[in-house]
Amino acid sequence: MKKILFLGVFLWLAVSCAPKPKEVPVGPLPSPQVSGEEVQPPASPPPAKGDEKRTRAVAPPPSFKEETLAAAEARAASMPLEERWKLYGRSTPPLKAIFFDFDDYRIRRDMLPRLREDARFLLEHPEYRVELQGNCDERGDRDYNLALGEKRALEVRRFLINLGVSPERLSTVSFGEERPLAPGHDEASWAINRRVDLVIVNKNP
Repeated sequence: MKKILFLGVFLWLAVSCAPKPKEVPVGPLPSPQVSGEEVQPPASPPPAKGDEKRTRAVAPPPSFKEETLAAAEARAASMPLEERWKLYGRSTPPLKAIFFDFDDYRIRRDMLPRLREDARFLLEHPEYRVELQGNCDERGDRDYNLALGEKRALEVRRFLINLGVSPERLSTVSFGEERPLAPGHDEASWAINRRVDLVIVNKNP
């Protein structure tokens, strides 16, 4: 009995004299230190669907100056002949001819603005159907030039379709070297004869 009592007193003394654990501090954690970098504010949320139309400013495309075919033809007829050839070829004004490098059917970079103008006119006048007439200079044999003229016409057609013109409105034909516009036998004349004319053939029903 004495042993049990002695053991109990010993355990009580051991517990009461033991060092108490340190209290863990409770509260907000300290903010992390950022080394040399600014904390960017969160991105603003995208506008709601109803506000999107009001916040997005879309510039309207420039409109093609309205002009009747007769007025465009009269204006073209007043130009010097060679200047008219270089701008229209045999195209129906205000549609402009597309010119090509020798033995090539790829669209030249300087012809891209013309193609966009032609496409814009056709998009604003859906009543017109157009024949794309491919032409070549006199160099090369007849069959080769007929094939090259067709490739040129098809390439112009492809570009116009990519710009939104309906393919049903665009037909192609190749005249090869058979219908030269400039009569000379030099580089200046050949450059004029390598082209695709955009000729309005009829109106849509």
